[in-house]
Amino acid sequence: MSAEGAALASRAPARILTDQRSRRIVRFAAGTTIGSGFAYLIGFELPFLVPILIAMLLASPAPRPTLRSAASFVLPVAAGAFVGVVLTRHFLQYQDIFLLIEFLVLYRIFYALAGGANPLRMVWILIAALVIPLVGTVSIGLAIGVAIGLVDGALIAVGVTWFAHVLVPDLPLITAAQAEAKPAKPTPPPAARAAYARRCLSVLFPMLLVFFYLSLTSDAVIIVYAGLLSLLPSFAAGWKQGKDMITSNLIGGVVAIVFYNLLIVIPSFGMFLLLTLLVGLTFGDVIFSDRPIAPVIKSAFNAVVLLVGMSVTIAGADAATKFYTRIAQIIMAVVYVAVAFGFLEYLQRKRVKTV
Repeated sequence: MSAEGAALASRAPARILTDQRSRRIVRFAAGTTIGSGFAYLIGFELPFLVPILIAMLLASPAPRPTLRSAASFVLPVAAGAFVGVVLTRHFLQYQDIFLLIEFLVLYRIFYALAGGANPLRMVWILIAALVIPLVGTVSIGLAIGVAIGLVDGALIAVGVTWFAHVLVPDLPLITAAQAEAKPAKPTPPPAARAAYARRCLSVLFPMLLVFFYLSLTSDAVIIVYAGLLSLLPSFAAGWKQGKDMITSNLIGGVVAIVFYNLLIVIPSFGMFLLLTLLVGLTFGDVIFSDRPIAPVIKSAFNAVVLLVGMSVTIAGADAATKFYTRIAQIIMAVVYVAVAFGFLEYLQRKRVKTV
């Protein structure tokens, strides 16, 4: 190697260490891999949800969690899970009354989100509001188990996120301009928050009714994913963004298929971790960029984690069939949410023209 080449090679690690974006990509990939591996090793009840929450935490610009910020995240989730169990235990037998309560709870979640509530905390509370009652139709014991699992999942996600920040810390801010905090967004007026909540409920609640009345408890993950999608601004903004989100989830489905088939060839825990790390690095490179598709790729990554996570929990001779069925169900959920928001957008435009 020439002297010039040796000098460049010696400077390469330094360049990586001084690159904030590279650190965030590596931290994102390492954190989701560690979280996935840990969730499966301990036999966590909802292992595919933990890495999704970790990915959301690590993709945000938030600093390393402190004890206070962790408590402010986990305690409301625990309170929400507890309330969900209580309501399920005492009101589920009166199904129509319970669904009215569920409607009001979901409305409050979306209303709070529109008002600037912590989106990641509200995502986890939304999952609790959707899943706990649904599995409660089978058994209150199962509902309690899911509630405890969601709290444990929040604890695991915060702990792994903290460890990932310790493992790959951010560089210190260099300039005063970088250190300046971004101005807080103004809180929308109550009418705008109510309109947002109604729009999201118009999409999600009919789907919830179908799941309740048909007792589709084994497919609860589908409505959970639809709930996550309904929170994305890209969907709520209209049909154009919805089409982009459909494309991104199709990409996620293709990546999940490749992941699944490679895991069949080499069925080992080490292979699972290696593939998760590679997917995290590849998607993280886009997520932490200025490309217009970056927000969309976050959803695609969630689709990969969800589908691969479900494939690992599926056993039996028909495992492959169940896996591909799940992919079809996830894509149908994406299409439903996109079309529903697009239809609401059409009605809104039509209403404006007639005024």
